[in-house]
Amino acid sequence: MEDLSERIRIDAAVKRKKVREYLQQNNLDGLLISTREHFAWVTGGGDSHVVFNSNVGFATLVITRDKAYLVAQSMDAQRLLAEQADGQGYELVVMRWYDGDVRQKALELAGKQVASDMDFPGTVNVYNDLVDLHYPLSELEMERTRWLAAETDRLYTRFAETVKPGQTEQEIAARFHAAHLAAGMQVDVLIVGSDERCFQYRHPIPTAKKLERYLMLHTAARRWGLHCNLTRFIHFGEPGAQIRKVYDAAAAVEARVFQMLEPGLPFADILKAQKEWYAEQEYPEEWRNHFQGGPTGYVIVDAGRCLTDKVVQVNQPYEWFITVTGTKMGELSLMTNAGLEIASFASSTWPGMEITTEKGSIIVPDLLVR
Repeated sequence: MEDLSERIRIDAAVKRKKVREYLQQNNLDGLLISTREHFAWVTGGGDSHVVFNSNVGFATLVITRDKAYLVAQSMDAQRLLAEQADGQGYELVVMRWYDGDVRQKALELAGKQVASDMDFPGTVNVYNDLVDLHYPLSELEMERTRWLAAETDRLYTRFAETVKPGQTEQEIAARFHAAHLAAGMQVDVLIVGSDERCFQYRHPIPTAKKLERYLMLHTAARRWGLHCNLTRFIHFGEPGAQIRKVYDAAAAVEARVFQMLEPGLPFADILKAQKEWYAEQEYPEEWRNHFQGGPTGYVIVDAGRCLTDKVVQVNQPYEWFITVTGTKMGELSLMTNAGLEIASFASSTWPGMEITTEKGSIIVPDLLVR
């Protein structure tokens, strides 16, 4: 595998420069970074987690206008510096477990006017401002996102062949999760739902129910801090008319979103158009029942962006969650200088369906019928 150490160091240096420009522009002395997503962004893909089910890592980075510190307890400090931020210029500050709060020590190093990526006394929370700094993705991040999208698609395609009626949702989920871990991915969201539960719930978390014919698979896969949210459906035997109807409707809306995207387009305009497209498919209220998606990357999805006047950018990744009761579409797409890429379906062997829109035809994933 290619040694990316130097590219990572260069990428991380660019991120620290962005942070320092932000500090200068906002009259701040320093920034505390404690969340996993911002740690990953500013270190070029580092991972500060120990506890899986928390977005707060086991180190706090302090970036001031002229210094940088990595503050952590002794059980993690050396490992995090050596494996997650090597050669990036952070001065290591090691605390013992009985020395108090890591973030309080970090605050003492940061100056008088201090920002943080989470709520912490004595700081201003600038989490959302930092998310804006994530875009546009660097070339290294674009390469990683394409790899993650393609590898997640391949994983789904291989895994789908192993699923059988009679297996419980929990059994399927356990093997599905293990497949991601074996591929070097963490899983932030894991949804495995079957049959009537797909119609009852938008997020059918796996239960002891046995699969009969219809299966929803969804993960938010994470590697290098970047995400690929993917949703695919499997049906054993030809699907009935109702499943076909709702799936085709969701696919039609997703295809139009893909065809609409272009740099400079306000996210609010996308939501407005989605409402119209749902109505055209005879499901005018379905947009209310699940957030419709937005930019992804180091955050799982910034779904609230469709309520703002912010615009689509080149080198920005997206997850659109198009749901009609009973089904859901979700692929990772990328806006590039050459146009939109459906990165998670670009080289897929999963069955596709052609959708004709006002701007031409586009192929999106279909149900996998087995």
